[in-house]
Amino acid sequence: MEEKCKTVVVAVDESEESMRALSWACKFLFPAHCPHGDCTQYQLCKFILVHIQPDTCFAAGPAYIMSEDVVNLLEMDARRTSQKIFKRALCICRENNVKAETEVFVGEVKQRLCEAAGKLGADFLVMGSHGHGFFKRVFVGSVSDYCCQNAACPVVVVNKNFCNNKKM
Repeated sequence: MEEKCKTVVVAVDESEESMRALSWACKFLFPAHCPHGDCTQYQLCKFILVHIQPDTCFAAGPAYIMSEDVVNLLEMDARRTSQKIFKRALCICRENNVKAETEVFVGEVKQRLCEAAGKLGADFLVMGSHGHGFFKRVFVGSVSDYCCQNAACPVVVVNKNFCNNKKM
């Protein structure tokens, strides 16, 4: 009986927590047995890095009307930021012999992340936790809490305490 390869989606942003979660996923999820290919190469299943860019209009606020030049500059900056994030993330993947694809989605992070996981056929969604306190979670909300409740797949949240206490 042939098993289906797993698709692992890892949420990445500029934070150390997301990069630690990526490193954790490379080390602990990818070396698992997969029925296709050479298991020594760890190129067994789909590994997709996802970055969510904020919507350009939302980033400036609803009451501010921007010129086309300003919108173009904001979009160019968002693309540059995504490239920088993926460059760092792909370096972590290469260090762990993991080939990864990259995807960018635009919008509110928690909603688009859940949508991305569904669209990409994720078997796991991996993300880091910033470990914000109670009050910040109440007022700002927690992306990881939202994803745990709304994603169509299991969500693995790698907390910063685990990453800080273990050699990765």
